[in-house]
Amino acid sequence: MCGFLVYTKAGDNSRIRLRGPDCTNVFKAGGLTFVHNLLNVTGAFTPQPFVEDDVVCLFNGEIYNHPFTHTDGEVLIPLYRQHGVNFARYLDGEFAIALYDFRKSIAVFATDPFKTKPLFINGIECSSYRSGVDGTPAAPNEILVKNLSGRVLERAAVRAWDLTQWNSSYDDWITAFEAAVKKRARDHCFMGLSSGYDSGAIACALLHLGIDFKAYVYEGHEDGAILDARKRLVPHEVFAPDFSLMEWLRANIDNEPYTIISDGQRLQMSVLDDGATLGVATIAKLGTAEGRRVLLSGQGVDEIMTDYSPYPGCSELKGTFPADLRLWTNFNYGCQESYLMKEEYAGGAFGVESRYPYLDTSVVQEFLWLSAEAKNRHYKAPLREYLLRSGFPFEEGVKRGFTIKLG
Repeated sequence: MCGFLVYTKAGDNSRIRLRGPDCTNVFKAGGLTFVHNLLNVTGAFTPQPFVEDDVVCLFNGEIYNHPFTHTDGEVLIPLYRQHGVNFARYLDGEFAIALYDFRKSIAVFATDPFKTKPLFINGIECSSYRSGVDGTPAAPNEILVKNLSGRVLERAAVRAWDLTQWNSSYDDWITAFEAAVKKRARDHCFMGLSSGYDSGAIACALLHLGIDFKAYVYEGHEDGAILDARKRLVPHEVFAPDFSLMEWLRANIDNEPYTIISDGQRLQMSVLDDGATLGVATIAKLGTAEGRRVLLSGQGVDEIMTDYSPYPGCSELKGTFPADLRLWTNFNYGCQESYLMKEEYAGGAFGVESRYPYLDTSVVQEFLWLSAEAKNRHYKAPLREYLLRSGFPFEEGVKRGFTIKLG
C-alpha cells in the first residue's frame, strides 16, 4: 500500500503521506508534480514514480500475477507499452494506477474491479484522498483515458464478468479462495477475528497454509462459545476499541462521505460515522506496534454472497439469486464502495496494507458461476461448506462482525 498525488500548482499530502511511511519522493515532469509515499512490503526498496522515457507511472496496491526483479509495480510501464491503455486488464491484484504518457499527451487512470484502493481525479490531477487535489472519486473497474487538457478520450472496463450460472459444486470456489488467501498472506500478517463466517474462513485458511499470523479479537456482540472455540485454535489477542483514537482520526483522515440505500431511501453517512472504522483503526495501531504491516480483510462477502440479505432495506436481491442474474448495486458500488473506504482510510492512517481475498477476481467469478440453486442453498453457502469441511467452528446462518457503537 502507498499513497500518491499528482498536481499542477498545489496539492495536499498531509494525510496521504501516512499511507506510505517509508519514503516520500517528489518528481517533476511535463508541468506536473508527482508525489509518492511508499509503504515497502513487496520486493526491494523502490521509490516511485516509475519513469521510462516519456512515461511516468504511480501505483498503489499489489500485483500478484507478474514476475518482477525488484518490485511488483515495475511491470506496469512494460505492460502499457505491450497492450496500450487497456494494460490494467492484464493485472491480477488490488490497485489504483495513474500513468502519464507525455509523448502521446494522455493520462490513464485505472482501478481494480472493486476499487479496493482509493483514487480521486480532478482534470489530469489525481490523489489517493479527496483532500489531495479536491478530486471526485474514480469509478470501480474502470480505465479512464484523458488528453493532457483533461478531456475524456475513452472509458473501458477492466474486468468483464461471466454471469452464466452453471456450477453446482463448491469445490472450485474453495480452491480459488485458498489460493486467494495464499497469494495475499505473508508471515507476520494480521486480521480481526469475530465469531462470524467471513473472518473465520480467513483464519481457517491461514491455519491450513501454515502462515504465521495473529488475530485481534473483540468480544463485544459475538457468540461467546464459538469465539472461545476459535481462540483455542488461533493465535490471538483480545482487544477493546480505543475510543481515544477518534479525535486523532478526525485530524488525520478525510471523513469521506458516502451513500447507502436503506429501506429504499438514500442514507448519507461518512467514514467516521461507522464504528467499524474505529475497530479497524484499533487493530491497525496494535498490529503496527508489533511490526505487522499486512492486514487480511473479510470485506466483500456480504456484498457478493448475500447482498446484505439480513438487512433487506439495503438489498436488491434480498438473499435470493435469480436464474437470470445481473450485477446488483452493492456488487461494486453502494455498500461495497463505502465500506472499502473504511478499511482503506482507517488502515492507511497507520501505514497498513489491507488485502481482500474475498474480492479476488477468481473467487468472485467462481461464485458467480455457481448455479442459482447452489448460491441459494444456504446462507453464504460456499463459506458454510468450507467451514464444515474444515471442521472450523461457526454459528449457522447468523451474520456477525465488529459492532462498535460510537457516542
